[in-house]
This record gives sequence, structure tokens and C-alpha cells, in this order.
Amino acid sequence: MKTTFLIISLLFGFVATAQISIKKNSISTSGGVMISGSQEIIYTVGETNIQEVDTGNIHLSEGFIGPDITEALGITGYGTLTGITVYPNPVKDYFMLNLPENGTYEVYFYNLQGKQILYRQTKKSEETFEVSQLPVSGYMLIVIDRKNKLKKSFKIIKD
Repeated sequence: MKTTFLIISLLFGFVATAQISIKKNSISTSGGVMISGSQEIIYTVGETNIQEVDTGNIHLSEGFIGPDITEALGITGYGTLTGITVYPNPVKDYFMLNLPENGTYEVYFYNLQGKQILYRQTKKSEETFEVSQLPVSGYMLIVIDRKNKLKKSFKIIKD
């Protein structure tokens, strides 16, 4: 009896302390993997609604599957910034970013290799970004409101 209890206790202790790992994955018709140093970004192409959504502990990222850039930007634990639109997407020469009024925003623009292409701080409710010189590819746009601890990410497709 004592042996059975000991085995069950050890087994339960092992199971209770085991870690669960959930691998990121995606089902898509097109995409690829870009690796730069130790960073890897898996991307997909073709989504019509491109955004990231946070609800409590659930994070949905449409299009980009890669390292958690929130740690690198110091925005771990930030909520979702609402009231933002980006258009047109896909983009040829420029895109517009509409932001909520009465805020100061940091705007980051990255290529698929994780290289920062642009950084801009703005208080405007509308910003224009000229991207005609950039190669055809996918890009990541991140908007941060540090005062209110909010963020929003978008995948931008350059045609």
C-alpha cells in the first residue's frame, strides 16, 4: 500500500510540475520562413483581414508567426489599442495610418528579417507612410501608446 501511494505521489508530482509547450502553427496557401541570426519569422500571404487581437491570455496573430516582439519593445502586458485603421493594404506607393485623437504614438515598421525600416513618434490623427522604394514583400507595423499601455500590430503587404 505504501509503495503504491509513493508511486502515485511521485507520478502526480511529476505531472503537476510538467510544462506544456504549444507550438505556433498556421494553415495557409502561401508563405515562407525568414531567418536572421537567431530570429525566425514564419509568414503567410493572402489574408484579407490582417491584424493582431488580444483577449485576456489569448493572442491571435494573423499572418506573422515568430518571436514575441513585445518583449523587445518593452510592451509585455500591454492591452489592445483600438480605433486604428491602415489602408490601402496591399500597398503600392504609400499607406495611411489613422489614429485615435489626443494621444502620443510610437510607430515601428519592420521587414520580415526583423530589421527596423522606420520609427516615428506622432501626435497626429493621420500619418502617411511612403513605401514605394521598398521591395515587394510583407512587413510588420506596430503602433504603441505607452501612456495608456496599449499596442496594435498589422501585417502590411507591399505589391
